[in-house]
Amino acid sequence: MVEVNNADNFIGDEELYGKDIEVLIGNVKFTHGTAVMYCDTAYRYKLENKMKAKGNIHIIQNDSLHLYGKRLNYNGNTGIAEVRDDVKLINKDVVLTTDYLDYDRFNNFAYYFNFGKIVNKENVLTSKKGYYYPDTDQVHYKDSVVGVNPKYTIYSDTLIYHTVTKVSKIEGPTFIISDSNTIYAEAGYYDMMHDLALLKENAYVDGEQLLKGDTIYYDRGSGIGEIFNSMELHDTTNNVIIKGDYGFYNEITKDALATKNAELLQMYNNDTLFLHADTLQAVPLEDGEEKLIKAYRKVKYFRTDMQGRCDSMVFDSRDTTNTFYYDPIMWSMGNQLTADIIKMYTKDEVMDKVDLIDRSFIISEEDSCRYNQVKGKLMTGYIRNNEIYKIDVNGNAQSVYFPMDRKNVIGVNRAECSNMTLYLRQRAVEQITMRVSPNGNMNPPFLVPDENLRLDGFYWLEEFRPKTKAEIFIWEELPEIDRGEDLSEYDLDESFNE
Repeated sequence: MVEVNNADNFIGDEELYGKDIEVLIGNVKFTHGTAVMYCDTAYRYKLENKMKAKGNIHIIQNDSLHLYGKRLNYNGNTGIAEVRDDVKLINKDVVLTTDYLDYDRFNNFAYYFNFGKIVNKENVLTSKKGYYYPDTDQVHYKDSVVGVNPKYTIYSDTLIYHTVTKVSKIEGPTFIISDSNTIYAEAGYYDMMHDLALLKENAYVDGEQLLKGDTIYYDRGSGIGEIFNSMELHDTTNNVIIKGDYGFYNEITKDALATKNAELLQMYNNDTLFLHADTLQAVPLEDGEEKLIKAYRKVKYFRTDMQGRCDSMVFDSRDTTNTFYYDPIMWSMGNQLTADIIKMYTKDEVMDKVDLIDRSFIISEEDSCRYNQVKGKLMTGYIRNNEIYKIDVNGNAQSVYFPMDRKNVIGVNRAECSNMTLYLRQRAVEQITMRVSPNGNMNPPFLVPDENLRLDGFYWLEEFRPKTKAEIFIWEELPEIDRGEDLSEYDLDESFNE
């Protein structure tokens, strides 16, 4: 039963109030179990074991929890105190304020339902509905949740906050917004004391670059995000996306790595290059904006007008070049290009030229048994309107091509010299300029032995060309290829690790 301990005035008028009602006025104190309650005025309903009170309400539970308000309805049978107007609950370093709060003494939890605020040291959290559980030091926030911290602001649908550890459990769409980035997740947790997060379900960190993943472990202090499954790192400055099933990104140093089904997407005006490798790494350069993106091992790529493969690749955002290392093969505009190193240049987001460095070889198929060929030490192909229109060959230049009239092959032209320039139109050789010790001949096709129709080091590798972007994830080992003497003056490892 609710027991009255003190009152300045006691009124028990059966005719005025009924025989079951007592009116207590001034410095009222009553107790129930481990709770002590104070107020200015109270109506005690003895048979129902209830109290109605108003004025300077103060409830003390277990000598630790203090609850204040202006109006109170208390049910001694259920232990529920309904406190209204300027309500304040204080427990340790937690202060809860609202105008509508129900407190269940028996189960020791408080519930507000028409907006409330909880202050816990530097963290201030508000919501439309909330449940506070002092025994477990938890607050369950629901609907229109806003958490304010000196470093960031949280907006959420549902949040569970631990007042001691300062860990917020995310159980609905949640944004964490700071000066440096915006974090989003629909599940996981955020450690507000240590600035650590586990983000799940449509999770992302959006700062200078956008980081997505099924699961993201994020350390705001170090700037590192570790991603598991469906990683995406969007670099809008350089128009690239790095993907993988595992990776990390440091938003401070801007280093990134992706592996396990790693994929690089380079966006151009009208097309996208899709590239796969075992590992992708982004390395920032001095100014922080420009970077190298390195692809390690078993590289294959696909764009509608260009496909290829190699062991490793580097994209340099400073001059928008892609450099392909270790047995690179590029198929573009009906041509197969090979060399020790292939370097592709873009200008205004379209291919501008391509350098073939050491043991360079370009082959195009004339028909099922004839191939136009150009070979040399160093080679540069110039591109216009998506076609190679000129090829400069420097050092040991050789060519085999098949001139045609309107329909038929009319001969075989084989030429050698130190340096050579070929001019092409619609992939057909229109003119050759040979410099330094030229040597060439033109013969009918039937007079040229088959072995003279192909230059040393010739290999037609069309079967290894990825025909779709899905095929970049399929790796086939090349046959043993004798490409002749290696005359390279370049240290490939040094160049790749620049």
